[in-house]
Amino acid sequence: MKKPFDTFEAGFDRTVHFLAVLVAISIGLIAILIPLNLLLVKAHWGSIWWLNEGIEYTLYVGVFICTPWVLQQGAHVRVDVLTSALPKKLALRWEKILDGAGGALCLLICFYGVRATIIEFQDATLPDKDLRIANWYMMAVFAFSFALLAIEFFMRMLRAKKILVGEEIALAKAGF
Repeated sequence: MKKPFDTFEAGFDRTVHFLAVLVAISIGLIAILIPLNLLLVKAHWGSIWWLNEGIEYTLYVGVFICTPWVLQQGAHVRVDVLTSALPKKLALRWEKILDGAGGALCLLICFYGVRATIIEFQDATLPDKDLRIANWYMMAVFAFSFALLAIEFFMRMLRAKKILVGEEIALAKAGF
């Protein structure tokens, strides 16, 4: 029988993976739409007027929404000099402390993101652009992504031993 945490973790992993797939698809669409727009302009058939600002929004959303997946994959920038030099028990404790601090910091940023989202919603502010998406939507993405990132950090705390073993194997394969 699965524990509730295992069910939560599996659902969270699927959600994060789904968001990463959406971001990958959006990057693919950007790669197709830019040359298409260039063709339309050069052939004097018009243009995709919203493309530049749409890409700007897409990159903003993609960078923030994909951070939990990047952290989950271990593809983030990380300096393991200290944890690799420490004895295993101390390295494990240090890993948990850093993951807990990262999770707490993300919760704090999420809190301020929620506050900013509420303020932007109440003020009904819009950017000075051709493609006008209310600012509160972007702030909601910001807050949501930091909530997901906090969850991932706290789940890393629980998986710290498995993560350190995986990193040792990766270092051994790299010849370090």
